[in-house]
Amino acid sequence: MHRDLRSYRSLLHPLWIGALALLVLNDHALKGSGLLPGWLTGKLSDFAGLLVAPVVLASLLRVTSRRGFLGAHVATGAVFSAIKLAPDAARAVEGLMALTPIPWSITVDPTDLVALPLLLVSYRVLGEAARQPEPTRRPIGRRLALMAGSLACVATSYEPVPCGEGEECLPPQPQEIASLLIGNTTETEQLFRVRRLRESARVDCSFMLADPASALSRDLFANAETWLIAPGRALPLRNAGCDAYLIDADGLPLTLLAWSAEEFPEQLLVTSTESSLPERTIALQRAGTRLELAEHPAVFDAPPAETPPAADACGVSIKGSRLDWTLPVSEAAVLTGITSSPDGCHALALDRGETFFLCAPVEAIPFSDGELIRVSPVEIDGGTYPERPKGERAFARGLHIESETHAVLVLRGNVLARGTMVGRQASADFLAELTPLDGCSGFHDACGSRVAPLEASLLGDGVSGVVSLRAGESATLAEGAETLLLVRAEDMPVRDAECFTAPIDQPRLLESVWIAAAAAP
Repeated sequence: MHRDLRSYRSLLHPLWIGALALLVLNDHALKGSGLLPGWLTGKLSDFAGLLVAPVVLASLLRVTSRRGFLGAHVATGAVFSAIKLAPDAARAVEGLMALTPIPWSITVDPTDLVALPLLLVSYRVLGEAARQPEPTRRPIGRRLALMAGSLACVATSYEPVPCGEGEECLPPQPQEIASLLIGNTTETEQLFRVRRLRESARVDCSFMLADPASALSRDLFANAETWLIAPGRALPLRNAGCDAYLIDADGLPLTLLAWSAEEFPEQLLVTSTESSLPERTIALQRAGTRLELAEHPAVFDAPPAETPPAADACGVSIKGSRLDWTLPVSEAAVLTGITSSPDGCHALALDRGETFFLCAPVEAIPFSDGELIRVSPVEIDGGTYPERPKGERAFARGLHIESETHAVLVLRGNVLARGTMVGRQASADFLAELTPLDGCSGFHDACGSRVAPLEASLLGDGVSGVVSLRAGESATLAEGAETLLLVRAEDMPVRDAECFTAPIDQPRLLESVWIAAAAAP
């Protein structure tokens, strides 16, 4: 590695000194003066700063190689890009600088990246200057330039609020990236308790916002965080998609907030009630001896503490069976015994002492002791099925069991089981249409997911007329040669993806069993 470079030699180059002068003039005279537009003064700081900062960094680190000089430029560009693209990075740097006498206020603006080519100019021009021999030693000039450049870089992001004639100058207003704010307009500090939807919650935004109190359950919200908000300050709430919060405080009953980022996108908001945007601020105010949140499109009544009972028509879906299984080690083995338990699960014992489990209606196990069975997993990923929700890819996982007498396909996903999925010739090529179950508008399950039961209507070849199926019912197909058992048919527009009742993370969950006579040898 050639060490023919001295970074400090660039500090007296006319380009670097000119950039430093522009940076100081712009930050301490032009910004807020009204002589130039605010967007222009901001860009000037970026252009000048990317010429000044990498040389200052290289000089402070006493870089003596071309690789090190390049590294200083890359590091400068990486930090600059991060704080202009990522609000979290900008807030982290602001928090660090808040510990110093010169706080920063960083505006997250991706258009500022237009200044990045100045790093190349700095590396080429000022890097060449750092490799040139010094005509005379000027240590005092270099040290003064380095001190001035360091101070200019540290202070460049601080932009004072302009003051009018006769007005008292005010410090910059506190700002946060947020969608909405809860502003404390009372005269005392308020301790807020905030519960956000769990990270595992999946929400159909249009469904939720149509009636949030009915669509959501309290079980879907995470544990509460507490925030102490001073009078005149506001609590920022973020939402990059579709979100909901439960808010309460001493004197404030539990209240639901729900909105979409399409309606209220995240942006940099002033967290002071005096300067915040009215349409983005939900005011916490006095209502006699109690507190209340002012009327706002995102404010709703909280979901009830006790989940309302489901209608009688939903009973089959609530109490119905559920499919589950394990895979045996051996693909082919002799069945030596079946032991059933009250919860609908069956232990299938195989020779060689192996056992696997299948939780399904008893009709799904038409096998007898002594039969040789073959067990294999089934995966559906794509394909055309009419019951597949619009805009979604067909997706399902299952288990195929075949003996000399019967073939069974146990399937869980967003499509129904068919013989063609396991290579059988289509004898019952049915079409299926799924519609909401009459008399059951939906209910919340044990995990808080919103469940809307469905009814399946089958028609086509192998189906006699139109056959309607609800959970727990079966249909005879192909003149009795095949049977389709519908175990579960539900839409889940609001759900907990980590809950055991929703083993596949998708808004439509169908569980079905296809049973047929074994294929001819």
